[in-house]
Order: sequence, then C-alpha cells, then structure tokens
Amino acid sequence: MKFLELNKKRHATKHFIDKPVDPKDVRTAIEIATLAPSAHNSQPWKFVVVRERNAELAKLAYGSNFEQVASAPVTIALFTDTDLAK
Repeated sequence: MKFLELNKKRHATKHFIDKPVDPKDVRTAIEIATLAPSAHNSQPWKFVVVRERNAELAKLAYGSNFEQVASAPVTIALFTDTDLAK
C-alpha cells in the first residue's frame, strides 16, 4: 500500500478497549515516530510511556483529549526541546 493511500485511510481513535498493549507495539510506534524528519537532524524529542490510567495526567492533556488519555491503556507523552540554538 502506498503512503498516500495509508494517509487517506488513517483515523483518530476516540475510544479504547480495556486490553493491555503489547510493549513491542509501543516500542515500534516510538521507533517509527523517531524516523520523522527534524531540523538539522536534531531529533529534539523524548518519549515517556505511561502504563497506568492517571486522572492527574489526563488533566494535563490538551483541550478535549482528557477522556482519551483517561481511558487509554497506554499514553505516550512527547516532549521536545524547541531551543535549537544550544
């Protein structure tokens, strides 16, 4: 399947089943994310995997994402350093 076709078929997940996520799948998702291009190949990202449901973490979720974060079996938080002048 070509990349354009894959992008056209993608969708946002709004509801999650109460089933554990295989750690291999989490590692694969992060590995794929790290292949994204970055300015000067700086790769300024860090990933934090949260494997427990946490209302406090969900409160930090942006905007209307509270319910998705609160109900997800795994949350991957992405942090980035935007000060590329270092």
